[in-house]
Amino acid sequence: MKKFDQKLDFLRVLSMCLVVVIHVSNYYCRAFAHISHSSFFIALCFSALAKAAVPIFFMISGALMLSKPYEAKKHRDRTLKLFITLVLFTIVYYFWDAYYLGLKVDDITSLLFNPRREMLWFLYVIICLYISVPYIKLITDHMDKHLEKLFIQQWLFFNGFVYVLRFFIETKPKYFVPVISGTYYLGYFVIGYLIIKYKDKIDYKKYNVYYILSILFGVAILVSLSYFDSLAQGEYIEKYLNYKNLFTNIISISAFLLLYGNIKDKKYSIISFLSPYSFGVYLIHGMVMNVVMRHNAYQSHSPIYMILLASLCILLITVPIVYLLKKIPFIKNYV
Repeated sequence: MKKFDQKLDFLRVLSMCLVVVIHVSNYYCRAFAHISHSSFFIALCFSALAKAAVPIFFMISGALMLSKPYEAKKHRDRTLKLFITLVLFTIVYYFWDAYYLGLKVDDITSLLFNPRREMLWFLYVIICLYISVPYIKLITDHMDKHLEKLFIQQWLFFNGFVYVLRFFIETKPKYFVPVISGTYYLGYFVIGYLIIKYKDKIDYKKYNVYYILSILFGVAILVSLSYFDSLAQGEYIEKYLNYKNLFTNIISISAFLLLYGNIKDKKYSIISFLSPYSFGVYLIHGMVMNVVMRHNAYQSHSPIYMILLASLCILLITVPIVYLLKKIPFIKNYV
């Protein structure tokens, strides 16, 4: 895996940037009643396109963890570290939201199963995936090509397609297919591993046109559904722009294949510098974003440039903060 770290690092840094874009775009989308329809449409486009960010994080984790021999102690320590990180940042955001944002905070016991901040859901999911890695790896190590294809097909159907049905049918599945749909995010984890597994056997570049068309198709569908339903309801309808539906699956997997297949396999100094800070940026940027978005009067500016400008500003502030935090004993282990 070491030979390909630079490609995965590139994807990790890009995803770090796109996560910020998503959250800045959300400010515009959730201000539906206070901005023009054109601004809302533009924000939706940014958000839908950037949605690949978090699934790419899952795919990178799967590629790294499932490609290596399982080491019980190392794996246990890594999982415990993530859990401590979740506890620490739950406490941080608990007090930040209460005292800076002036929000009413829930009873602390509710935080056992509900993230204090929406963005912290990623830690809940990745910890669950980490806990199940010994069993996931046992399965992936013994799958032949037929089972690998079957897994992808069934995951896309029983998760992605079934979730799309929920756009139009107001009901939730009561029964899930074990392993295949035990979690919506397992598929991303396994597909990341499979992409790396076959990188020497498949020329991903050959399919660039299909990846681009798939991304454009997925974005067009999600933006159209969100835009027209929101106009019809008179408020922002968020259910379409999530990580679980088939169109987001298509966008995310296609984006990973497109980028991984076309990134040059060489060292990029800026990527090597930023990659170790990507996780810390994910954790810290929420607070920086609160400050930046509170003081930039974003609603009076076009999202065409303000989403990118605000995202860049947030990153330029957050990266140095994470850099300094990584110099502090104990804290450096959890950012």
